[in-house]
Amino acid sequence: MSLPACCARSIHAERRDTMSTTTSSSSTVNIVSLLSACIDLAQQAGKLIHDIHASGNLDVQVKGVMTSGYDDVMTQADVQSQQFIIGGLQNVWPDLFIVGEEEVDIPKSSTIPRVDVLDGMMAGVPPQEMLAVPLGDIVVYIDPLDATREFTLGNVERVLTLIGISVRGVPVAGVMFQPFVGGGKTFWGMVGMGVHGLTVKDHARTTDNFIATTTNKHYDKIEEILTKMKPASIIRVGGAGYKALQVLEGDADVYVFPVDGTKLWDTCAAHAMLLAAGGDLTRPSGHTIDYSRGASVYLKE
Repeated sequence: MSLPACCARSIHAERRDTMSTTTSSSSTVNIVSLLSACIDLAQQAGKLIHDIHASGNLDVQVKGVMTSGYDDVMTQADVQSQQFIIGGLQNVWPDLFIVGEEEVDIPKSSTIPRVDVLDGMMAGVPPQEMLAVPLGDIVVYIDPLDATREFTLGNVERVLTLIGISVRGVPVAGVMFQPFVGGGKTFWGMVGMGVHGLTVKDHARTTDNFIATTTNKHYDKIEEILTKMKPASIIRVGGAGYKALQVLEGDADVYVFPVDGTKLWDTCAAHAMLLAAGGDLTRPSGHTIDYSRGASVYLKE
């Protein structure tokens, strides 16, 4: 269960950290509590997204043009979801270092997320080193509404809210919430504690008989690599999180995207869950992806 041919695009823009970078080196965070809060906030943000879509007032704004030629768009659902999630996290951990996709102000929030969501839900004991992590070692990456273009086109089953947690540059936990499927579906994982919420298909596939998932946009480089890989079949669909979910649930064996396009907020949650499930996410070269504070959110080989 790995994504050995996935990489990301650089848009040549500045990193968009959405809150203060001041931290207290003496503070520690229980990652189980932080993941619980992220699950709670992702689920509540999903209701916001659902309601805005139902209203029909998406307020679509163009942020720029992607290398694929399509507009890079943002909606009110993206904005309100990010504001809600970050506002809630700040109320519990005011100095937590957070990177969100959208460059928006974060208004004061009254939301206090639950930090006990996972109490009694974990089989086994979380890794000891995850129970008191220095605050300065943590970065939270948020994609408030992954697959925004698909959202505006009505392909809402591909929409996910993604929240990933990294420690010292390594993704360790994440939640993916799918607001338009089954009344809302939650997938979460933590390294050392497995992945939960998935409906895994058990396929007897081999390296000579595998399924690849990739973008529904055309790139010559992707077609060239797929020709060399010779998958048994190819799924072409929008949404970085949705494609990673296809791998996690066994609908596909590999996610191929070795061209400009993906950012750290697209991958952190899925990467943590893949690691928790025994898979991986790498650059096309096989090199690891760095999620530390100093890393550019726009991946380059």
